[in-house]
Amino acid sequence: MGANWDDRYRVSPGPTEPAKLLTSFAYLLPTRGKALDIACGSGRNSIWLARKGLEVTAIDLSAEALHQGRELARHSGSHVVWLQDDVEAFPLGSNEYDVVACFYYRSPALYPKIRRAIRPGGWLYYETYTLDQLDFASGPRNPEHLLHPGELLAAFRDLQVVFYRETSEGRGVASLVARKEQ
Repeated sequence: MGANWDDRYRVSPGPTEPAKLLTSFAYLLPTRGKALDIACGSGRNSIWLARKGLEVTAIDLSAEALHQGRELARHSGSHVVWLQDDVEAFPLGSNEYDVVACFYYRSPALYPKIRRAIRPGGWLYYETYTLDQLDFASGPRNPEHLLHPGELLAAFRDLQVVFYRETSEGRGVASLVARKEQ
């Protein structure tokens, strides 16, 4: 198991707004289809994707985070399939999803499964902390959970990259939006 956060980080009350990476590139999203939110936490991105018309499956190891997600979805009138499981052990399938989202979870072993899970023409939205995060006082501290320079871009080099950025302004983060060729 390669959990990036222990539950004290995962279940603490956090933002309910979707990740800026998703909203900034919302125009790329299909209007229907299947989406997978990997390591979804309390589901802010899952709910947003469902409200955009996608059939969303959200997976996380934390029962408490998923409970929070169910509550948020209920209050917003959104339908999401919530699954409690280890994302690394969960079978993502092949050519299953039109959109795969993964935020603040790093597992190099998962990269090939993510690539296979995206349908031809489908999208990947991925953002997580880099080793630059160690320069900041808060956030994850375990280097095993932090991206190396260029890691995310190299891991998905076979996809058509629409956006990639590594920044250390306020926190160390790498962001990727890419499409699997049709």
